[in-house]
Amino acid sequence: MRKKRTQKKLRLKPAVLACLILLGLSSACLLLWGTLNTESPAKQPAKQEKIVSKKALVKKASAKKPPEKVSQPAKPRPVTDKTVFLTFDDGPSPFLSRFNHLLQQEKVPATFFFIGENLNRIQPETAKALLASGSSIGWHSMTHDAGLLYRKNNPTFLTEMEQARKTGREKLGIASNLIRAPYGSTYLSTQLHQETKDKGFTLLDWNIDSNDWRYKTSSTRVVETVLTQVNILAKQKEPLVILMHERKNTLEALPAIIHALKKNGYNFQAYKENTPFKLSFRER
Repeated sequence: MRKKRTQKKLRLKPAVLACLILLGLSSACLLLWGTLNTESPAKQPAKQEKIVSKKALVKKASAKKPPEKVSQPAKPRPVTDKTVFLTFDDGPSPFLSRFNHLLQQEKVPATFFFIGENLNRIQPETAKALLASGSSIGWHSMTHDAGLLYRKNNPTFLTEMEQARKTGREKLGIASNLIRAPYGSTYLSTQLHQETKDKGFTLLDWNIDSNDWRYKTSSTRVVETVLTQVNILAKQKEPLVILMHERKNTLEALPAIIHALKKNGYNFQAYKENTPFKLSFRER
């Protein structure tokens, strides 16, 4: 009887062993399948992310960067009868950097009114340098053509000022609503003057005309003309807004004008949209 049981046990052992082997192989297969299913998807997106990142970097590097936005100077000081605003029209010109260098040497700011069609002459870095030195920038139309700007039918004044503002923002990163009308705001109709204000523009004329364009190469005549008018306005106790242009004779006359004004106790400011003093021929 014991012999039969022993033989039966021996017959069972290979069967149990076979079952154990099958179970082991099944577990190994399940484990391997699970590993493949959990690891592969994780690795694949990582590769895709890497590819996307590289493409994004290439695209970013090749994209043309717009000019950084440049802020206009800080809030202005109060304006008195001893305040003077130096203003220069018709730029940017080849003399612009020399004007800025001279103003920095004298430690005085100024205001530059640029013509839109001339903006290809200036780089954003130059505009930054002007503003960093305390000066301000405004617009002087696109064409400076009186025949177009002030014609009776469809005058281009407002359209050109809007285009100059847009061009200045896109090319230089400057957001400025300050403008000067070529030849003065006298030529604006009442309706056009009101529409200009409605569009958010701040218009600045002048009360001293240097006539630098008239004297062409003479800097002495420019100095004399400016200082004669300064003496007249000093009696009227008015702030001074001096009209000049980016010309060589003006550049040569500027040191004498600045020194004379300093000697007479004037302080220099850059004109801005929120300057608490307005000067418009249309409102005088």
